[in-house]
Parts: sequence; structure tokens; C-alpha cells
Amino acid sequence: MIKTNSDSDITIIGAGPAGSCAAWEALQGELEQPVSIIEEHHQIGEPVHCSGLIALDGLQKLKLSRREINRKICHNKIRRAKFISPNLTSVEIDRGSDSMGVVNRVSLDSILAERARRAGCDFYLGHRVTEIKYDKNHWILQIMKKNQSRIHRSKILISAEGTRARLSASIGLPTPDKNWLFPAIQYEFEGIQNLEPDCVELYFGRKYAPGFFGWVIPINDESARIGVAISRKFSRKTREFITRFFKKHPLLKPRLHNAIKTQHYGGLVPVSGPINKTFHTNLMVVGDAAGQSKATTGGGVNVGGFCGRLAGNIARKIIAGDIASRQGSRDYEKLWKAHFEPNLSLMKLLRRMMTPLPDETWNKIIHIAKDTDMGGHLQKSDIDLHGIDLLKYSLTPRVFVRGLNLFPQAATSLLRGLSI
Repeated sequence: MIKTNSDSDITIIGAGPAGSCAAWEALQGELEQPVSIIEEHHQIGEPVHCSGLIALDGLQKLKLSRREINRKICHNKIRRAKFISPNLTSVEIDRGSDSMGVVNRVSLDSILAERARRAGCDFYLGHRVTEIKYDKNHWILQIMKKNQSRIHRSKILISAEGTRARLSASIGLPTPDKNWLFPAIQYEFEGIQNLEPDCVELYFGRKYAPGFFGWVIPINDESARIGVAISRKFSRKTREFITRFFKKHPLLKPRLHNAIKTQHYGGLVPVSGPINKTFHTNLMVVGDAAGQSKATTGGGVNVGGFCGRLAGNIARKIIAGDIASRQGSRDYEKLWKAHFEPNLSLMKLLRRMMTPLPDETWNKIIHIAKDTDMGGHLQKSDIDLHGIDLLKYSLTPRVFVRGLNLFPQAATSLLRGLSI
């Protein structure tokens, strides 16, 4: 069944943080241009695919107030991070103040979407874009809702469709490398013993999280989110690894003796790094679809959201006639890459090196980090853009000299990672 066609000046595909930030920014000008978001799910923020640990400074760059973050979004605040090697050596970074928030992603996504709606954005929930094509200075979208189909036309299109980037691929744009979309599962537990509520714990080792790491993210002094992400080649064993992690890890097993699982969810952790081209004629790609996430940790809410704001600003200027339409999309790519690409690309190289590392190398790395005061060097680093800070730390004389004997293994791992 074909329903009546619809039109917008600016259309965003996807109502995650990147999409909602793009819509809100597009509506900040004096013009009252029609802006629409098309979202395939019926509920904003669901299903949840995120650990929910997000840098507080980055959330403020999305124009969220501290009051809004504290009252409506954040369950808990984190000031410390502990890195634990396979042989249980640990090193800690103490930021000295609350720097990360354990957030409710449904609340975060809903607040960003509601802000865009109040600014004038139209939302089409439960609608799936099945096809896009450019024709006669407009993007033509084929949209499905249940068994009903309709056409939507838009002058500007912003794709925030997520990691799989199916629509980007359909028009010849690059997409995130599927080999670097790591499967992850996370459980929430209540009744955990000896939990430090201001400290996130990261566990390395091929026995529990091959290719990535496991985590414990406190929600309060007795509840936490516990999860693992693993290299894609082990994807069929994700549940086996998460079960082994909380049932057998010597630092977790005794603390979870009387704990109760309350919920669980899974998804893909995007660690592919930025894609080479994020624009087409009057089209911009933002968020996970553009690889705008940290390959070291997979986090991308803040970077993707800020890039969404950049795209929304450019879209508004194109519609207002302040920028030529052919130039605008190119300007977006120049802007976001100037802000983020050096760090994101460096973190991509680090991820390619880290994923194949054997446990004995991780033991040595964390031992060196402990002996050379990694915590002090990185205490003030930007949580969202830490690639260059990590490089600077590794080139300090003490770390460089201590790490020379690890160079052959690191180089071998990097070559292996680049070949995946």
C-alpha cells in the first residue's frame, strides 16, 4: 500500500544522540525549515546497546547542562579507572574529580530527542528507510511502516543509521569494517561485595575477553554493569566468555557470590575507526555510521553527537543559502576531521595493535604503566580524545626505554591487526 508522500528540507535517518543533535542544531537558526527524523524503532533509546560510561565534559559539549545530566541522566559518577592485567597486576588512573558518568541511555537519548522535538523536529518512529537515491536536487527515501510504503523527499540528508551503515553502502560510500565491530554482552548485578562506586575496572586477557576487555562499571556501592566485548572471530562464544568472566575470574567470582542478575543486553562495539569519506551530494554521514568512535574503547556518544551538531549546522546554512549546496557537505567533512581525525586515526592504529596482543605482553605493559606513573601522566587527558596523550606518554624517556623490548611483539601485533 502506498501512502501520501512527504517532504522536508532536512531529514535525519536515526534518532540516536548523533541524529537528535543534528536535528536540534539544524533548527537553531531564524528560518523555520521543516526538519524530520526517521527512526526504525518504536521507542527512543531502545534497544540498549551501550555500557553507558560517558565522559561528563563531552556531554556538556552536546549542550546538556550539568543540572540536567545530574538529575535526569546520570546514575553514578566515576573518578578512577583501574586496568587489570591477566596476571592480576593493576594500574590506576585517578582523575581527582568526577570525570565520567554512568548514564541511563534511554533517558539520554530521550532527552536529546525531546529537545529536538521542542525545537520543531518531526519524528517518524517505527519507520524504516529501505532505499535512498538522489534525483533532481532531492534525496528520495523509500520508507516502510509495517506493510505500508511511502516516499519522502528531502533537500539535505543526514545519515545517523548506526554501525551497519546499510544505506551508505547502497550509494557507494565506505562503511565501518565489519571485522572491527566486536560483539559484546553486559549484565547488571545487584548485591556485589567490595565494590568501589567511584572506580571502573577494566580486565585484559584472552581467557575472558580475547581481543578487547571486560569491565565492571559501578551503578552504586553494590550494583554494577559487568560485561565483555571480544574479537569478532570469537563471536559465537560471546556468552561463554561473559559467563566465564563473572563465574571464574578470581577477582570477580568471590564478589558475586550472593549477587543477583537483574537484566542483560548486547550489541556491537564499533572499533573500526573513521571511514575515509563521509559525504555525498547534500548528504552527510555522522556517528557510528561514519566510524566516529574511539577504537580503543568503542565509545562514541560524545564524538558522534558533536559531529551531528556540525552536520546540522552545515545543513541549516545550506538551506539558508549561506553555503553553496555542493560545498556544504565537503565543509562538514573538513570540519569534523579537523576536530577529531588525528586522535581517532591514532586510536584506530592502537586498536589494531592491541587486539592480537598475547597475555604475556599485556602483563608487561601494565607492569611498566604501574612503574612509570601512567596515572599521573594521563590524569588530565581528554577522555574522548586520548590517542595523542597516550602516544606522548609512551614516548617519555622512562616508558620508551622500558618498552623497547616490547617493540618486536607490538610491531608483529600491529601487522596482524592491519591484516584483519
